Amino acid sequence: MTDRIDALKDLLTRLIDSREGYREALDHVESAHIKTIFQEFMARRDRNASEVRAYLTKAGHNVDDDGSILASAHRTWLGLKDAVTPSNDAATLAEVVRGESALLDAYDNAIEAGAGSDPEYGFLVEQHASLKAAIEQLKAREDLAA
Repeated sequence: MTDRIDALKDLLTRLIDSREGYREALDHVESAHIKTIFQEFMARRDRNASEVRAYLTKAGHNVDDDGSILASAHRTWLGLKDAVTPSNDAATLAEVVRGESALLDAYDNAIEAGAGSDPEYGFLVEQHASLKAAIEQLKAREDLAA
């Protein structure tokens, strides 16, 4: 089982990656409706990251506000790909769903690592449920981008 603090730090990194991924994805979609959804989800990831950061800080741990190197490389690749191919809302939306599904795994790991260790840990369960609903909303929007 992963150490709960390590799992929370990994989750924080992934939340930052997700927020930055939405920021990048805004440049890759044409649909105003999808852009609005991405902006809403970007703000949600920022709030989620703030909650996780506050929890870690309260527990006496230093946190880094940088995302992962892998996510940075992926965003760079998206930028390069977009430079040679036209924007494709459906492909960008599918990539966002894939990324959010990976974030869901990070939540699963953090929740499992902290099971029963702290009553304040319930905020993760709420964020997890919100993320699952967001993924379903994005999947439902895939038809709008087709």
